[in-house]
Amino acid sequence: MAHCDLCELKEYTPWYARFTLPFRFTLLDCDSCDTPMAVLGEHRKHPTPEERAFMIEALSLIGRKKYGEGEFIIDDVMRQIPDHCHIHLRPKRWRG
Repeated sequence: MAHCDLCELKEYTPWYARFTLPFRFTLLDCDSCDTPMAVLGEHRKHPTPEERAFMIEALSLIGRKKYGEGEFIIDDVMRQIPDHCHIHLRPKRWRG
């Protein structure tokens, strides 16, 4: 496998949490766009529906605190690293 920045997850930006249960994933600020994101702990493109729902709920907790209720969107388009699951939390009026 080629080098993957999301597998390494160096601490360049603030981290919110690192989970090992119910599965491995990390919540941190993206070093490209400075918005919170959830990164699956395994190098795979697709999370299970349960994993995806759990990561979105965890991101939503951050979103409600950081941007306010209803003032954020979930963006699961993986632009720069398309083969390692990560989901961004964006302010509602984000322009990327």
